[in-house]
Amino acid sequence: MMSEAASSIFSAIFPSECRFCNAPLSNVSRLPVCIECSSKILPIAGDRCTVCAQVLPEGYPDKLGDGRCFECTRDLPRFARAVSFGAYENELREMIHLLKYQHVRPAAEFLGALIAESAIAMLPQMADEILVLPVPLYKGKLRERGFNQAEMLAHAAVTRLAKTAPHKKFELKASALFRRRATESQVGMSREQRLSNVRGAFAVPHKDAVKAREILLIDDVLTTGATVSECARVLRRAGAAEVWVATAARAVKLQTNPAANFLGTEADVLAVANPARWS
Repeated sequence: MMSEAASSIFSAIFPSECRFCNAPLSNVSRLPVCIECSSKILPIAGDRCTVCAQVLPEGYPDKLGDGRCFECTRDLPRFARAVSFGAYENELREMIHLLKYQHVRPAAEFLGALIAESAIAMLPQMADEILVLPVPLYKGKLRERGFNQAEMLAHAAVTRLAKTAPHKKFELKASALFRRRATESQVGMSREQRLSNVRGAFAVPHKDAVKAREILLIDDVLTTGATVSECARVLRRAGAAEVWVATAARAVKLQTNPAANFLGTEADVLAVANPARWS
């Protein structure tokens, strides 16, 4: 019979109840989530923006014919394309919080697999050699949390991608991008406020590390895209050939200002379709 001490250690390593629904776990696993709850984490359905992966409502007007959402038509992000697996809600949101705030590190492998599954769609457009970078944490936040969840997700995603696409070479180099100052919590901020908040927050310490490289940027959640767009701006200025983005979740919102209502004529559409990238 298992001793009390051994039983306690076993329970800590292999939890017996699902953190989401409190149901008994039928399988021994380091991830304290039952199969029923994890199976509810599904890909986002419906049409999505071909640039930022935002969900497009049914019948969304696409005057340019390239599948961009209203915001990407008005202000093209600095990255080439972003993909996300699911909507940032319900079980997927809880899984991310399990890693990020409850420090259940086995959740990183689960989420990293979702990121890899989403990133596969971009691989045909990408170079054969890809530099993988996690969105960095500021040093104070890193000390407080003890780990960068984006870096853990990047490790898990690269492991999966290397097996799925052996013809591609993935190099993970977390030190190639760093956050040089703290930023305010972006909860409740508008897109414009978020852009201002992260402006100048990132830097490339050694430009040779990213020069002429295609980069896959990894994070847990894509909300407005302000953070990854700022990272992409800095990387492009440092000489990166292109920046792609993959996250586990996407904050979903309705397009409240469809292009058909904002832009009157085809000439108006073309006038804002390709704004210059930030310098």
